[in-house]
Amino acid sequence: MTLAEAITRFLDHAGLNDSNVHPHLGTAIHDQALLFLAGYFPVDAIVSEMTPTNLRDFLSRWYVERACASNPNDSESIEGGDAASSASRISKALNDQVPEPPELLDSLESFLKWADQEGGADQFATVSPILIELRRTLPRALEITNALARALRERGGAFNFPEFLTSFEGGGSSQYDIDVPGNVGAIDGYFRIIRIEGASVEAREMISEETVWPIAFPSKVAALLEAEYIINLELVRDREGWQIAGCGFAYPPGTEI
Repeated sequence: MTLAEAITRFLDHAGLNDSNVHPHLGTAIHDQALLFLAGYFPVDAIVSEMTPTNLRDFLSRWYVERACASNPNDSESIEGGDAASSASRISKALNDQVPEPPELLDSLESFLKWADQEGGADQFATVSPILIELRRTLPRALEITNALARALRERGGAFNFPEFLTSFEGGGSSQYDIDVPGNVGAIDGYFRIIRIEGASVEAREMISEETVWPIAFPSKVAALLEAEYIINLELVRDREGWQIAGCGFAYPPGTEI
C-alpha cells in the first residue's frame, strides 16, 4: 500500500472518534498534518519507507524549514477521496497553514498505529523514540529560529553594531575587515552548539569543524539554547569575539544537514 493510499484510507476511516489515540484532533488537523507528510515523500512511496532516518529528516529539517518560512493562513479541511486525487490534495495541504509540532506528531502517532493494525506490522515501535524526543526539541528549534530572527531584525544587522560604526569615524579601518591577512573576519555556515555561558556561546562549524568562541547571542535567545542544537549563522569578528550578522534556521539535535 502506498503512503498516499494509506493516508486517504486513514482520513476516510470511521475510527476518528473516541477510540482514536488522539480524539482531540479533528479531521481538518489530520488532513493538514498527514498530507503535509505525504509532500515529503515520492508519490509512489510505501508506508514501510517511513524509517527512523527519513522520518527524522522530515521532522527536524524539511518540516522546520517550511514551518519557519511559512505565512499562516486560514485553511479548510481537505475533502476525502480516492488515491487518484492524492496529488492535488497534497498540493493544497502544502499551501495551507503548516501544522504545529504537537499536532503533527500526534497525527503521525495515530496514523502509524492505524497502519500497523491494517498491515500487521510494528513500525510505530521503531520510530516512536524519535517522536518522543522531538516532542521537546522540535518546538524549541522553531522558538530559537523565530527569537533569533526577531532579535536581528530589531537590532538592524552588523552595520548597526556601535563598534562597526565608530570604527569608520575619520576614515579609520574596521575591526570587521575580512581582508586582513591571517585573520578570518567572517564565517558563514551551520554551527552545532557546544556550550552556553550566559549570553556567550561556543559552537563548531559542521563542515570545517572549526570551533568558534565566544559568539555573542541576544540574552533571550541564549536562554533557549542547549548543546547539540544546530543553527545556520553568519558571523563577523569584533574585539570581544564574534557577532551574529545573519541567521537561517535552527534545527533539533541529531539533524543531518
